[in-house]
Amino acid sequence: MPLPGLGVAPQAGAIFSELASVTRRAFVPRLFVQLYFGSPTLFYMLGNAQRAAGGLNQVTIPLQGGSMVQGQWTGYGGGFNSPNITPGIQNGQWNLAYWVVPVPLPFGETIIQASEREISLLKARMNDVYAVTRQNMAGLLFTNNSANPQQPDSFYNAFDDGTNVPTYGGINRNAAGNSAFKGQYINLNSGTYSQGPAGFTRAGMSTLLMSVTSAAGGEAPTFVVMNPGDFATLNNTFITAEQYNPAPGSQYTMDTAIRSSFPNMNIAGVPIFADTFCPKGNVFGVNVKYTSMYMSEDAALDFSGFYSLVPLGQIGQQGVVVCGYDILSAKSVSGFHGYNLAGAAF
Repeated sequence: MPLPGLGVAPQAGAIFSELASVTRRAFVPRLFVQLYFGSPTLFYMLGNAQRAAGGLNQVTIPLQGGSMVQGQWTGYGGGFNSPNITPGIQNGQWNLAYWVVPVPLPFGETIIQASEREISLLKARMNDVYAVTRQNMAGLLFTNNSANPQQPDSFYNAFDDGTNVPTYGGINRNAAGNSAFKGQYINLNSGTYSQGPAGFTRAGMSTLLMSVTSAAGGEAPTFVVMNPGDFATLNNTFITAEQYNPAPGSQYTMDTAIRSSFPNMNIAGVPIFADTFCPKGNVFGVNVKYTSMYMSEDAALDFSGFYSLVPLGQIGQQGVVVCGYDILSAKSVSGFHGYNLAGAAF
C-alpha cells in the first residue's frame, strides 16, 4: 500500500489518491528473508553425511561393549588356562526419521503469476522449504528427542550417560554390563569440572578437553560447539591476551586491516565455534569419526513433483518434499554434553 506524507508524497487525500491510482511504485525485484539463522554445525554434519537405505532398521551398527577374550601370565613351561567364550557385541539399531513439507500451488496463483510477476511465489515457497527444513534440523541437533519416536536422534541423545536417555540405539545404558555405552554428561558448574559463575576461561576449557579426551580413550573431539553467549565469554579471555606487532617502518592508516577477536578458537588442538541453535549453558563436543548424519538415499530432500487436486474437487496442484535422516553416534563416550554452564556474556 502506498504511504502518504513521506518525502515528496502529498498527505492522504484526493490528491494522493489520484497520484496513487496512476503511478507505479518503484520495486526491488528481490525477496529479502527477515527470519531464520545459519547453523555451522548442521553445515558440517550435512557435508559429511552417510548414505542409508532400506531395512527394518536403516542403520544397524555392531558395537563391542565388553572384552571377548582374557589374558593371563605364564611361566617357564608356557601353560595357560583354556579360554572362555565371552559375548561382547550388541547391535545398535536406529530408524531414520522422515520430515515432510507439503507445497501448495493454487489455481489462482498459477493464473495470476503466469506473466507480469516481479517475485515468483512458487520460487519463494520452494526456497522456504529448504529454509524451514534447515531450521528444524539445526534445532533438533541439540535437544532430547527421545520422547517422540518420529523425530531423529541428536547430540543430546548420543552423549547422554543414561540420566535422561537411558536407551540409545536399542541398548539400555543402565543395564548391568552396559556402562561402555554411556556418553559423557557433565555438570559444568559442580564438582571437578566446575567453571563457577564466570563461565569458561581458556584454562577451564583446556582442562575439560583433556578430561573428556582421556575418558574417550585418548581421542579428542573433532569440534566443540557452544551458544554465542557462552562463546563470547570464552572469547573474551583470548582478547585480553591479544597483542599487535607492527613491522618496523610500516605506516598504519585507517585502511590498515587489523583483525581483533576470533570467529572460532582452538584450544588443545580442538576447534571451538558458536552456533545459535545450541542452548545457552550447554556445550557439545563431537568426534565425527564415530558421529555422523545418516540420510536416506531415497529421500534426501527429494521433491515429489506437483500433482493435480482435481480428484479432490479442487483446481490446483500439490507436491511434497521428503527428507529421511538421523544423527547418531556409534561410540557415545567419544563425545560429551556439558550442561549448567554459567557466565554467558548475553
